[in-house]
Amino acid sequence: MRLFEDAQKLIEQESITPNEAGVTDLLETLVQEMGLETRSEVISSSRRNLIAGPEQPKVLFCTHTDTVPPYYPFSEDDGFLYGRGACDTKGISACFLEAGRRLLQQGAKDFGYLWVVGEEVDNVGAIKANESIRADHLIVGEPTENLLALGHKGCLGVRLDVEGKAAHSAYPNQGVSANHILLEAIQKIRNQDFGVDPILGSSSVNIGTIAGGVAANVLAPQAGASVLIRVVTEMEEAEQRVLQALDKLDSETRERVSVDFYLKMHRCFTTEVEGFETTIVSYGTDLPFMPDVGKLYLMGPGSILDAHTAYEKISKAQMIEAVDLYVDLALKLMGED
Repeated sequence: MRLFEDAQKLIEQESITPNEAGVTDLLETLVQEMGLETRSEVISSSRRNLIAGPEQPKVLFCTHTDTVPPYYPFSEDDGFLYGRGACDTKGISACFLEAGRRLLQQGAKDFGYLWVVGEEVDNVGAIKANESIRADHLIVGEPTENLLALGHKGCLGVRLDVEGKAAHSAYPNQGVSANHILLEAIQKIRNQDFGVDPILGSSSVNIGTIAGGVAANVLAPQAGASVLIRVVTEMEEAEQRVLQALDKLDSETRERVSVDFYLKMHRCFTTEVEGFETTIVSYGTDLPFMPDVGKLYLMGPGSILDAHTAYEKISKAQMIEAVDLYVDLALKLMGED
């Protein structure tokens, strides 16, 4: 099927961030073969967002062109396509293309495409698109197992750095262990209540990296950790709860801890559509960075549990189903007043 052929071509084109140029060029060729006009938003000398179709369409299909490392080559069996980007999100791009061909065959023309760079790193393509791209409805493709996601949690990245004072470990009263302080600070954050949302569910805290110290017999002079909080409240409230947790340290200890909120991805709520089964996802997407583009929807074939893994795959059956769902959703949205 053309659907699987397109997916294979896309998966075979390595596009680890920021090397999206090759797959962007391929997508441009494929949509031009459909008869759609294309244009670009330049992100840098070698990176661009790709836009196809009318200037301000009723429906805009959108996903990202980059993948995480490392690259895994394409393969397939009777049930699945495999390889880096299979479900996140090159298989989805192939479904978008096939849905577009079907829509054109049915005489529907008020739709377009937006492919953005950088979703896996800094969302730079989505941020740029939000400045100028407009549509009535923005259908973002991410692996939701073909369920219409009603929203997703946000992300708050927290960097903790602690200044201690080195000393011989036999004489701990002569120094201050940055490691000991860091562990105490981390525990305060882990014990903090970061809230529950009736739709998104509970927040969660992950201690991603920890580093500190110079030797087992030396009180650590420096230590640091990176923490990622899946946010279900307003971002400002989550930041305040981090600071409140750290303020439970005694004052002298607190002065040794510096905090940097290095990542802020706001929680996102999307639109429910009658007749489509729904879900909630916990991972982040480009949606919070494109609030002005159009009314937001999130749906796609594949499982997020397969994304970013060595065995990344997408079900052929789900891809076929996704094409039907995208056509139905687009027609429904194009038919609205």
